[in-house]
Amino acid sequence: MSEFGIEMRRLRMRREKSLAALAESVHYDKGYLSKIETGRLPANRRLATLIDVELGADGDLVALVPEEPRRRGGSGAAAGPDGEPDWGRELVAFGDALSVPLALRPSAARAEADELRLLAHYREEFDRHRKLSQQLPPELVLRRLIVDFNTLMELAQISQTAAPRLCLLAARYAEFIGWMCQEAGRLDHALAWTRRTAELATRAEAADLAVYTLVREAELALYDGDPATAVELAGRVLEDPRARARSRGLAAHRQAQAFAVRGDHARCLSSLDHARDLLHPERVAQDEPVVGSVTVGGLDNAIAGWCHYDLGRPQRASEFLADALDRTPTEAHRSRALFGARLALAYEAAGELDEMQVVTLQVLEDVGLVRSAGANAELRGLSRALMRHHNVRALRELRNCLDEALVDTRRA
Repeated sequence: MSEFGIEMRRLRMRREKSLAALAESVHYDKGYLSKIETGRLPANRRLATLIDVELGADGDLVALVPEEPRRRGGSGAAAGPDGEPDWGRELVAFGDALSVPLALRPSAARAEADELRLLAHYREEFDRHRKLSQQLPPELVLRRLIVDFNTLMELAQISQTAAPRLCLLAARYAEFIGWMCQEAGRLDHALAWTRRTAELATRAEAADLAVYTLVREAELALYDGDPATAVELAGRVLEDPRARARSRGLAAHRQAQAFAVRGDHARCLSSLDHARDLLHPERVAQDEPVVGSVTVGGLDNAIAGWCHYDLGRPQRASEFLADALDRTPTEAHRSRALFGARLALAYEAAGELDEMQVVTLQVLEDVGLVRSAGANAELRGLSRALMRHHNVRALRELRNCLDEALVDTRRA
């Protein structure tokens, strides 16, 4: 028997729980659990977490399962000589070309009026890009974002009056480009653009945005399978007096997610409470620039559901996630795809298979529109989970639909 199997059996016997009863509680086959207990099969961390919670092991069982390999970001586009992502030299050239007429410097009064109009225009464009990102694949949005980013950088270089404001807006674009790179499955490029954001925000004296980039780095660390780094980065934001309430609240969310991955119930729930307090409307100034997601309805519940799933509490997770999804606009396909996929996983783990099928079919529609790398990672997990329902025809067919959609996404 393996060390995990020995400890699992010891705890099960102490609690006078039969293998059949345990199998029913965690919604796994009794024969499969028997092979885990006798050491004929290894336990994965997902199953170990469920058994740990059911047997009240307080993380001791999870600690006996080796950490899963860290995920790495895709190679994506080639990097330029300074390490910055190069999403097509023709885009950079086009952005450079746009600066040619701007070299004709008008009078100071006219320059200021023109620059204010350009600022207003690109702020409106930024809002449009954010809306489009919820409805289009990230690669299509990136093409437009990078052209606008290059133009803003050129404008900032020749500006007579609005250079700091142009630089700040370019920083917002760079942060958003980083998120779209993440959604395209290119974590290395997402990190490069996030750090470019910090550089530009510092130049524009936007301290909160510069600090917020550490929240984004913490999120990327989580996607890369590195919760320890996520905790450290988010902690730096929480301790930084320059960070505003929203940035600190989002940092507390990242810590909660990292603690959940590590199976630390108490610190996860404490971080969720801290985030809820920091993100209370009375704490967030109305004039604060909005950082982070603006489309997820009930963001606290969405993150709480994500955490409870990782803590091995799928029933509670599904309640939180279902509420968040109900409050997310139907046109926010990207957000609905990500949190809908996690809700489907929670329903499957809780044994609520009818609900899981309904949610999964909707997620497949959303993913087909936006091609979200984050949602696809959750759907791959769902596909693996459905393997144990191979004797149920409807679920076998659902898994085939999932696998076909994931193959189509990789080809796109």
